[in-house]
This record gives sequence, C-alpha cells and structure tokens, in this order.
Amino acid sequence: MKEILYWGRLFFSRPAVGLLHKLNKILKFDLVHMNEPHFPLLWRPDLPTVCTLHSCQANEFVMRLRNINKMKTVREIKDLVLKSPLGSILDLCITHDADRIICPSYQLAQMIESYYLVNREKVFVIPNGVDLKMFDRVDNRDINHLSRYGLNKDNYILYIGRLTLFKGVQYLIGAFGRIKKEHPNLKLAIVGTGDFGMYLRNIAHGIKDVVFVGQVSSLRVKKALYENSIAVVVPSFFDTLPTVVLEAMACRKPVIASDTGGIPSLVKHGKNGFLVKPRDSESLARFIKILVEDPNLRKRMGSFGRRLAENEFSIDQMINKTIKVYDSLVQA
Repeated sequence: MKEILYWGRLFFSRPAVGLLHKLNKILKFDLVHMNEPHFPLLWRPDLPTVCTLHSCQANEFVMRLRNINKMKTVREIKDLVLKSPLGSILDLCITHDADRIICPSYQLAQMIESYYLVNREKVFVIPNGVDLKMFDRVDNRDINHLSRYGLNKDNYILYIGRLTLFKGVQYLIGAFGRIKKEHPNLKLAIVGTGDFGMYLRNIAHGIKDVVFVGQVSSLRVKKALYENSIAVVVPSFFDTLPTVVLEAMACRKPVIASDTGGIPSLVKHGKNGFLVKPRDSESLARFIKILVEDPNLRKRMGSFGRRLAENEFSIDQMINKTIKVYDSLVQA
C-alpha cells in the first residue's frame, strides 16, 4: 500500500467534504466522526462532531526542532518548515471546533490538552483495538514468500513501520551489528518504506543479513512475518499507541520497544517484552540477545501479550467505547 503524503490528504478534503454535504441531505446524519484534522476549515455542519487524533503536530514540531542536526532528507526539512506548523494550526482548529476528541493514549490526550488548551472534559481516551479474529482466520502456513529474503522460522528480528528519522530504525541496526558476530545466523528484517530508507541502507552497509523487505500490504504475508520472527522491535523516539505492537501481541510475539508515549500501556516490561530508552542501541542489543537465546521466555511473553490484547485491546472494546462517545452527543 502506497503511503499518502500529508499534502495529498489536504487536497482530498474538499471533494470529500462536498460529498459529505450531499450525503447528509439524503441520509440525515446523526453526527460526523472525522479521523485526523483535515476538514475543519471546510466542514461546517449543524451536527455534533467527533474527531480522532493519532498524533500531535505541535509535539512533532518540537521533536523536529530538537533533532534538526540529525535530519538527512529534504522531506524532513519540509516537514519541519511546512507540515508541522500547518498541522499544528489544523490541530488547534479541530480540537476547539469538535464536540468530542478521541485519543488512543493518555499521553496524547495530555499533549492535546496542554498544547491546544482544550477542555479536558471533551477529550476521551480510547485505545486502538486489534482485530484478533481477522488475524486468527488468516492461513499463513505457506511461508514460501519469506524464503526469497532468506527468512525462516526463528532466524530473524522484525521491524515493521515507516522508515523515518523518528522511528529509530538506525538504532536497531546499530544494536543488530553489536550482536551479529555472536549470532552469525541471525537476520534483521526491516519492512516498510520511507524517505529515510536510503540512509538506513547506507548505515547497514557492511553489516551482513540486514534485509530490507519493502512495503507489505498482504495480511497473509504480514502475519507470516510476525509469527515466524523471534521478536518484534519498535525503537521509536515517540509513538502514540503503535498498531504494530498490537499486531505482534495478536500473533503471540514478544516486543522490544521504546519506553515512550503510549507504548508502556501495551508492553509490560518483563511480561510480554522489554522497554528501553529511545536511541539506546546497547539496551536493544541486550534484550534482543536475551530473547534470541531463550525460546521458552519468548513463548511465555507471547502468550501474555495475546491475553493482554484479548482482555484490553480488542477491536470490539474499541468499538463499544466509541459508541458510548456517540451516545453522549446524540442523547444530549
């Protein structure tokens, strides 16, 4: 699946809003639920509005300023100069216009309240949910599609996500380089695309068995990648509530992730994985080594993560909580 640029979403807004106005005349909506703040200057319905925010552009702007000396691509500079400021304005507009705001994590909710001075009574925290039944239905017994990359069961560490500066993959590559000599058959599979990809390939040059898989859109292939890996690593500088962690839990895989954002609500240190400080290659290497060498620990952690997903992060729970937010508006 091709990544849609931020600007592309903005240009999509006008025809989408036009269609919504036409549909509203026919169907008479009870409310409008917007996913991310791309409509506030175009949509003025006489209807209750809900907006789900998955990020805080003001926080991303601060992060980019702090890491300006580490930026390696033109797109990162454009994001600093254009995307983050514009995105912050859109965030501000929608958070004050919307009747209800949904955030996937308490950390993001606090940022929204702090940066945009939002009334906290209209901010609701509803964690992302994972469709466990959908993952369970997928048959991934045929793993021939993995063999083209030299990947086999329990011979690789897995990263899935965008390839950008703030995803921290450069530190994962550094960690892999630290333990490669001790575990010569181990591989690192990096799944995803992004403007930082060429830089990552350059720093991986000379480290054997760093495999760049590219974009994967097939759920069957994605499940095979998860289930045949040793562990999933999420080394982000900041992450709200990453879907990749939920999917790893659904597939009973331990997760090594940065202790930041909403990740600690998903990864319980020592239970279903390990938490590390962002940018800490040494700690990443240490915990990867522990999981590589202890299959029984991997199994216990994977089982704990699956139970946690079932009990607290199923898609049914997310839907039920969202419907309650709708009811609070429609019945008001």
